[in-house]
Amino acid sequence: MTNPGLYQAPTEGWAFIPFLGAVATFGIAVIAVLYWFAGPGRTFRLRACALTVLAVVAGAASVLGLIMAAESFEERDSAAFAQYTTAVHDWAAEKYGVTLTHDDVADMMRGRPAVVERNGADWHVLLEVSAPNGNVELHDARELPAQ
Repeated sequence: MTNPGLYQAPTEGWAFIPFLGAVATFGIAVIAVLYWFAGPGRTFRLRACALTVLAVVAGAASVLGLIMAAESFEERDSAAFAQYTTAVHDWAAEKYGVTLTHDDVADMMRGRPAVVERNGADWHVLLEVSAPNGNVELHDARELPAQ
């Protein structure tokens, strides 16, 4: 079993598109307000109405896009973290002969030691980076300097 390394959350590469849409919506809304204030002419009112409708539609699409990006990230992050905890569980069992639960891995990712049984005694362990390539090792939490 290879070293699982540090957990890296997935990225959401397309989330900037709805954000740009929200910025464009603001610009369109400003132009629409300027047309509304421009005067009572029929041409100004038609343009102002069209720009207002465009701003509302673009704003709604941007909000929905941002919601979808957040949900997509949350789903992919949950799946990636579950896969990572399984990899750490298998790696620790093979390399150190200890059984880690998914909660133990989550605690260690937050910097809290996990208590596992090793050779009939409790072992307080933390995941620590051990190499420049991002590999991790289990270290006794009582041997590490306080941070």
